[in-house]
Amino acid sequence: MGFFQSFKKGRRLKKVSRQLTKRTDITDVYKLPSSEDKESALNELVDICYSDEYVKMVMDYYNKDGQTIKELYSKLILIGAGQYAGGHFVAASSLVFPLTLKFLLEHYNNDTFSINDWDSYNSSIFIAHRLIEYFEKGEVGEVTY
Repeated sequence: MGFFQSFKKGRRLKKVSRQLTKRTDITDVYKLPSSEDKESALNELVDICYSDEYVKMVMDYYNKDGQTIKELYSKLILIGAGQYAGGHFVAASSLVFPLTLKFLLEHYNNDTFSINDWDSYNSSIFIAHRLIEYFEKGEVGEVTY
């Protein structure tokens, strides 16, 4: 991916992240974006994935599609990765970079995470923590553990 493509992807990701975390009323911190806004932002997130040839290769390798991206996003929110770390909204950024997506798909099976013979709960907590740490520290390359 060239510099300008990378820059464009970063701008799109930032916009989608803002849409996914947008609050309409500052006094209501628990108010979520409307379902229409959220669906539009999720569709844009999927489009970002498909527009990156390396992310698309990871998706193809694991035989996953846009619906899986949306499911992973929801799962990441539920397990605690719906937060900013190192300037990234982790739940969204984890899906649009090939190596973080690879890490997720390696450990995602039948709507649940599984890692190191741990149960689903502990696997999910570990994955959320590891992704937050990855972006917080500005790591690059494979997600290791």
